[in-house]
Amino acid sequence: MAAIIGCLVNIPRKNREFRVINLNENLNDEELRRKFRFGRRGIEYLADLLREDLARETDRSCSLSVEEQVCIALRYYASGSCMQVVGDTHGRHKSIVCRVVDKVTKEIVKRHKQYIKWPVDEATKRRVKSDFSNIAGFPGVIGCVDGSHVRLIKPSPDQERGFINRKGFPSINVMAVCDAKGKFTFINAQWPGSAHGSFIFRTSTLGCHMERNHRGLEDGIILGDSGYACSRYLMTPYRVADTNQTTNFNRGLCRTRVLIECTFGRWKRRFGILHGELRKTPAKASEVIVACAVLHNIAIMLQEPGVPDDDNGDGADAQIPYAGRETGFLVRDHLAQVYF
Repeated sequence: MAAIIGCLVNIPRKNREFRVINLNENLNDEELRRKFRFGRRGIEYLADLLREDLARETDRSCSLSVEEQVCIALRYYASGSCMQVVGDTHGRHKSIVCRVVDKVTKEIVKRHKQYIKWPVDEATKRRVKSDFSNIAGFPGVIGCVDGSHVRLIKPSPDQERGFINRKGFPSINVMAVCDAKGKFTFINAQWPGSAHGSFIFRTSTLGCHMERNHRGLEDGIILGDSGYACSRYLMTPYRVADTNQTTNFNRGLCRTRVLIECTFGRWKRRFGILHGELRKTPAKASEVIVACAVLHNIAIMLQEPGVPDDDNGDGADAQIPYAGRETGFLVRDHLAQVYF
């Protein structure tokens, strides 16, 4: 018995080894973007943005650096892989990756109002209207709205019915508005897949804001498809275009509104986690979606490749005011008669 104890005491302890992410580890910007969707400048910007909340006070247990935490989260968003695969890539345990992703996601979501902003001042509105007008000549547009489904794992039985969409799989119905540069100016990722897009817009903070504060065409209009209800601030295409004016109106609206569909496409291509099946609860999946929207806007701000930079003039298009009953159909007729 004593011999056995002596052998155990004399066994040397194996040194702990940690693999630390080093941005200077023979990776150029192209390789960094392929792995993390951001170049070195973008990763450093995100690390500086989140440093105050992610930095550890001590180096106890070889705590992760802010840069490594950001890279782990970005790798998860970009690849769409499970936590185990991301952990194997970075030499970290799956539980560590899970905690890091949740922490980074929450800190990015806290800053969403800083990067996803609805145009409220007159100068910004004029610039946005001018950018949209340069696309197809459609006047007074300050945003394009649409919805997109992000697939979820099968939720719990008490939630399953609400999250099953019309295509038969569980999802979150994400409603978003973008500007002419493809940046998100509003996003709502809280409703299950069975919710209708028109209902989500009408009950959103943006829909309530427009309903209460919209004074007329000078405040700008939003373009949507025929799934939304036409109103004085949300223009939809004519269901029957039987004149040249209504046909030209529909053509201009579609050429402009397609920008939100292109934005969704670029957004999901940049962050593969939105393409597959989000293996998270609906509440945490909603946070990941909003975090990816914030990162999308930051990528455009930093001019990261993959999203074209649409740099147009700042002159606003001159609008002919509408004087009449403020109903969606009458405002739509006015726009079709005057501009198309």
